[in-house]
Amino acid sequence: MNIRPVLLAATAVLGANLAHAVPYTPAFSDYAFPGSQYTVDAAANAFFSTNYGITIDNAYLYRDGRDTFDGIGVSTGEVHEIGSTQTARINFLDTTNFVTINWWSIQATTYSAFTAANALVGTFSVGSDLTGTHTFGGGSTLISYLTWTSGGGFGQVSGLSYDYDGTTDGRNDDLDPRPTPVPEPGTLTLLGLGLAAFGLRRRKQTA
Repeated sequence: MNIRPVLLAATAVLGANLAHAVPYTPAFSDYAFPGSQYTVDAAANAFFSTNYGITIDNAYLYRDGRDTFDGIGVSTGEVHEIGSTQTARINFLDTTNFVTINWWSIQATTYSAFTAANALVGTFSVGSDLTGTHTFGGGSTLISYLTWTSGGGFGQVSGLSYDYDGTTDGRNDDLDPRPTPVPEPGTLTLLGLGLAAFGLRRRKQTA
């Protein structure tokens, strides 16, 4: 009996059942945009959706040396709306139990996180010419989107981290908060059959 397919199948199923989201930190610099200010359009969001598991509404990408984190991020409003009060939004296509942001405020800015049912998870406001890092969530409540409001072009998210498993599928069931994943009974049975076949083969070879 060739046990290799059995063992490979057992390993594949075991791995699939133990997969879970992990903290993920995208780099806005991965998306090549022209100039120093670029409104997030459909092409940019197609890239962000496929590679980051997020989409961004009413914001523009920027390059700015005053940003002390990495000089690249997203700012409130579209490029032509600079100066008027705007609210930008980051949508997490697979919900996350935490979001950590690096923020930079040229003007006073309010940052907030929400569930899919639009319930507020947390919020904070900062004054002008400040930078910092803040974490929303961290418990069992899943975050669906983040908003921030400021004068257009004057409130920034320089970077963020969140739970993501690398597969954007619009579902929450790939987020597994269990600290020690437990294989399903069917998985253990398959793995046991593979190990038993392996033992029989070794006994025949030594006989």
